[in-house]
Amino acid sequence: MGKLKSVTIGAAAIFTAILSCSDTIAGQAVRGTAYLAAGVTYEEPSESTESVDSSSTASSAESTSSTTSTSSVETTRSDVSTASQPEEPPKAVGKIITLNRSTDTDDTDYSEFTTHTGEISRYAFGKSTATNYVTLDGGAQVQNLTDVTCETLAEAAKSLPPLGKVENPAELPQVLIYHTHTTESYFPHVDWYDEDCPDRSRDCSRNMTAVGDAICNALSERGIASVHDCTVHDYPMYTGAYYRSADTVEAVLAKYPSIKLVLDIHRDGIAASDGTPIAPAVTVNGKSAAQFMIISGCDDKNELDLPNYMENFKTACLVQRAAEAAYPGLARAVLFDYRNYNQHISPGSLLIEVGSQANTLDEAVYTGELIGNILADSILELQ
Repeated sequence: MGKLKSVTIGAAAIFTAILSCSDTIAGQAVRGTAYLAAGVTYEEPSESTESVDSSSTASSAESTSSTTSTSSVETTRSDVSTASQPEEPPKAVGKIITLNRSTDTDDTDYSEFTTHTGEISRYAFGKSTATNYVTLDGGAQVQNLTDVTCETLAEAAKSLPPLGKVENPAELPQVLIYHTHTTESYFPHVDWYDEDCPDRSRDCSRNMTAVGDAICNALSERGIASVHDCTVHDYPMYTGAYYRSADTVEAVLAKYPSIKLVLDIHRDGIAASDGTPIAPAVTVNGKSAAQFMIISGCDDKNELDLPNYMENFKTACLVQRAAEAAYPGLARAVLFDYRNYNQHISPGSLLIEVGSQANTLDEAVYTGELIGNILADSILELQ
């Protein structure tokens, strides 16, 4: 964001396969074996599909350009029934459409960063009694940083967003996952950090792409199809990333009009006043998970141009209630503030911060899995 900013063998195999970014014969063999073990039908694409044009109009800063290889892959998992349980119907598995996945790798030797610059503060954000917080049904909360009254927001939160009923959710994509700041990544250690250790990576197995993969895999297991656009918008130039990601979103929505939720997945950058990095974390089902936060923008009637902001807010509340019902305490309060973040493009557009730079990748990926379940619950509520 520009700030300091349990499961079957099959699911694990698929996740491993998706994270393999190599297009070599060895890489194809690894993926083939993994998908076979998971009961998956998969074809290596014969060629990359057309990349999304993402030109920036926001900056004239000079930077050294580099060529990044990308690919677009449609993955459809086959239904599997077991002879021991013939009475159960086949499980619907959602399609995952993966676009523009980078093949860049990270050759950083993280073992070199051994200086204990300081401790990481691990902290669980809880409920607030402040007057600018709105408490929703079920205990979920919204932090209101606007002039819209809390009473107005509380009333709006009672309604479902007008996103329409879901049709053929396993085949027609319902969710778009993308990343404006794709290269955001996480510290490698749980309790301490080295200030020289990078918190950005172009490797899709280390950055926000890995979290997006986890979300889409969980949605697929719940029978919800999704599009994961992995375009790198913040490298080689960081400035103008939101303009470039807006181009990506518009292109994907034009091709897949069935999409209802448009989610920009980031990680936060949180530090105490003395500079100590803060990792928002809770335990869910015995595992450490990074807390996440939804940001829902509000129109300022001036420059932000957010005509659908209340529909987005209702979507945020739908997801927030589902999160609190499924995994109490996992979600920090929704941040409702005067921000845009491309949320003007389509109703159902939100930004989600998954942990901070001080969380570990494992925590963030686990939270991605949980978010996928939460989104599935939310979509099914629209039926």
